Amino acid sequence: MGLSCLHAPQSVLAQQVAAASEQARYEFNIDAQPVLAALGRFSAITGIAVLRADQSAIEGRAAAVSGNLTSEQALQRLLTGTGLGYRVVDAGTVELVDLPPPATGDAPGAMTLDRLDVNAEAIRGRPEDLNFTRAGSQVYLSEERIQRFRGSSVGDFLKGEPGVLTGDNRNSGAVDINIRGMQGFGRVPVLVDGSQQQNTVYRGYSGAASRNYIDPDMIGSVTIEKGPTSGVDGVGATGGVARMQTLNPQDILLDGKDFGLRVRGGLMGNTTSPPAANSKGGTYGQGSYTTGCNWGCTLETVPDFYAYTNTDRPDDHEFNSASGSIAMAKRWSMGEVLGVYSRRRNGNYYAGERGGRQPSFSSRVVTTDRNGRETETTTVTFDGLNRYVAGEEVLNTSQNNTSYLLKGRLWLADEHQLTASYMNYQSEFGELMPSVIIRFDGAVQAPMSEVEVDTYTLNYNWKPLDNDWIDLDANLWRTKTDTRIVTPYSFFGIDFPQGYWDLAKRTGTDISNTSRLHGKLGELSLNYGGSYVYETLEPGGDTSELYTGFGDGLEARDGWRKEYSGFISGEWKPWQWLTLNASVRYTDTESHDRNAVRVATGVYEYNVDRNSGFAPIYSITVEPLAGWQLYAKYAEAIRSPSLFESTTGWSFSSAPRLDLQPERARNLELGSNLALDSLLVDGDQARAKVAYFENRVNNYLTRSIGNWDSFNGTTVRNIHHAVFRGVEASIGYDNGLVFGQASGIHYDKILFCKTQDDCRPGGVQNGYAQLHVPPKYSASLTLGTRLFQQRLTLGGRISREGERPAENNNADSGGYTTLAVWDPYTLIDVFASYEHSDHLTVDLNIDNLRDQYYMDVLNLGLMPSPGRTVRASLTYNF
Repeated sequence: MGLSCLHAPQSVLAQQVAAASEQARYEFNIDAQPVLAALGRFSAITGIAVLRADQSAIEGRAAAVSGNLTSEQALQRLLTGTGLGYRVVDAGTVELVDLPPPATGDAPGAMTLDRLDVNAEAIRGRPEDLNFTRAGSQVYLSEERIQRFRGSSVGDFLKGEPGVLTGDNRNSGAVDINIRGMQGFGRVPVLVDGSQQQNTVYRGYSGAASRNYIDPDMIGSVTIEKGPTSGVDGVGATGGVARMQTLNPQDILLDGKDFGLRVRGGLMGNTTSPPAANSKGGTYGQGSYTTGCNWGCTLETVPDFYAYTNTDRPDDHEFNSASGSIAMAKRWSMGEVLGVYSRRRNGNYYAGERGGRQPSFSSRVVTTDRNGRETETTTVTFDGLNRYVAGEEVLNTSQNNTSYLLKGRLWLADEHQLTASYMNYQSEFGELMPSVIIRFDGAVQAPMSEVEVDTYTLNYNWKPLDNDWIDLDANLWRTKTDTRIVTPYSFFGIDFPQGYWDLAKRTGTDISNTSRLHGKLGELSLNYGGSYVYETLEPGGDTSELYTGFGDGLEARDGWRKEYSGFISGEWKPWQWLTLNASVRYTDTESHDRNAVRVATGVYEYNVDRNSGFAPIYSITVEPLAGWQLYAKYAEAIRSPSLFESTTGWSFSSAPRLDLQPERARNLELGSNLALDSLLVDGDQARAKVAYFENRVNNYLTRSIGNWDSFNGTTVRNIHHAVFRGVEASIGYDNGLVFGQASGIHYDKILFCKTQDDCRPGGVQNGYAQLHVPPKYSASLTLGTRLFQQRLTLGGRISREGERPAENNNADSGGYTTLAVWDPYTLIDVFASYEHSDHLTVDLNIDNLRDQYYMDVLNLGLMPSPGRTVRASLTYNF
């Protein structure tokens, strides 16, 4: 393992071990914490047992350890300042000794000792445990968890987490994260290996949707931080931050191997190939009985319009969709490389049948038109949920995705690390303008939309083992997103081949450093740095193919935006039971619209938005008893108008004479954490959290119409404030044999206030805010067991989503914005995973076991979600 005695000459045994030509390297992420807990985490990662010669207590705090290091490097850093050294017992065991060691090298007194209980002591350093050991609320998703609940649509892997939702999941091919009611336009930055690519697209009478395109098969882990954050990547995060890490070589390599290959294949049922387009630009589904009428009313249609319908669902064991990936990793003493190729082809899925309703054919009337031709008209009444019947094929839900990932890492020296990656994501996916479904043609199969995303990242890390002042990270990244959406659109009987086609580019860089101090006044760590992002949005091609303008201010969006940010944050731990945190961030943003806007008769101007400001964060954590914390956190964040909000195009025009102010989130969170080990049986883990939150967002930005100083009526404006308030709770238990987790959230206040006193729970007329209102409550329960020496895992999840609150319905919004109102629903998902050997794993999942007919919360269009779906996959590592 290459371990030697710290601050002492190498022993003969250590020299022998260090003579190996290549040392194993591991990915460490151990926070500063009690030495005993940190050593347990070290043992869990490396498999090296750490023993104590004299059985005395191991006290003090260990330094933080992170990065790709050898076991020797990690242990040296972990023990720095603790007064402890170590000596090698054998290749898998080291023994702690007190410093200074004897001059002869090895510490005397070796004896037979018990190993540390890795399961009990390692838990505090795990990423999945951060939600229960820090001020604030977080979600951690491992690759195992992501694949277990992969689902049918891209955003399904995020479901079931309290306070986290995905918007427009069934009709987008993308991820749009909602955290406690905050969503879109950069309120929740989604970072993939530190890069950003969020792109906002026009959604007709259902407003706009912000999209992040990522293949979940490429994700190694996800961490979601709720509310403003002090990290270098928290710029504009008035809702929170989602950090996604792509696969790394250690996700592929088997223990002790320096070369690995992983092959994974999967099948999915409850789907069919999308139908071909008809002469009107799309194929109509049974639910399109339609034209010019909102949901919940009586509709009339000529039967020919719904000539296509498909309720011929396949049996549960029939698999019509498939996916596959191959990953290869190689590690050398000075570096490592990873390559991944992934393909996924899913057809349109079928809605569930349990609770689904058929339309009511209330009358059939034969009439004669002015040319003397007889036409049969059918009057059909709907319940208002959506345009599809029980068990019907849901059009525009297919995916055809291809992804590539190439990542390399070079250790320039023991203290320097350079990582570079390139990822390409290509997708053809079904999509339909939500307002087509709601207001006009109804359910119609559109031609495939297309997106291609290129992501380039470069990271430099410098962590000297003997210098607590330097822990440096520097990043340079670039993303390019080419989005082309084509959708049939009929407006008052006139066909418009409308769509959205743009090219979004972002280039960013950031640098941050952490300095750690240890002294009589306790432990102090400082994190500080800055970032810069430049982005452009421009037409993706010949816009005459997509856009049909009929008035000023309806051009394709075209503009640029740049943003600078600097921050400093500190954590001071004067005693073991008290932790104090504070930070401040300064942000400066400037946006320019390249399309001129008419501000008066014959007068045109270009919109420019400039904003800057400071945002502080404070928190205090008290641990009155070991494993029990009480905390209070106050956090602010500012978000200047996004590039979409600052430019002119479909949906609204910019307003050069309207002085937009940045949103300022003021978030208060009070909570209690409980993290106990060996509570009921030796080695078990019990976790619990309760948090009260109130997020008040002053100068909330949304689209609206008013008598402001702007010639064009519809634009983005500040309202006085918005408020999201509620309670969130999580509890979990795992003893190795059985495990479970329950969580939920309840909102008791959601308000949007145009002025100080003019407040409405349903948003602002013609606005976007009402599209992001979460259900009043959500809850989830996961239970499982591990059998046959933990090779077989069986379990299930039951989740409940409440109704859209009646006070938040469409009545308060009206105007241009049309909402899709969902019914409450309960889902049951079950899973099984069998690890036949270290090389072969078989997984079986059944989503929506009861075949529930339902529509996802935060859907923009009237589309039901998938019925019962069986998924099976096989993974082979060698």
